[in-house]
Amino acid sequence: AGDALPDGRKFATVEEFKQLLLADPEQIARCLTEKLVTYATGQPVGFGDHAAVNRILTEAKATDYGLRSLVHAVVASELFRTK
Repeated sequence: AGDALPDGRKFATVEEFKQLLLADPEQIARCLTEKLVTYATGQPVGFGDHAAVNRILTEAKATDYGLRSLVHAVVASELFRTK
């Protein structure tokens, strides 16, 4: 018994699932950043917002995508100020 991620990687336990997720911290940070931007602006992230999200992620990468860094980068972004 087990399951698989959309990219085909398989896991059988919660611990294996956790390890698969932790293998790509940028993907988790991207998802969280998009959710933070949506919450902060009241609008979903659109195609034209991806460059701004990438800039936020680049800034937050220096601190291993810490939550505080992500929140600060979102609030300081042009996306937050203009959307």
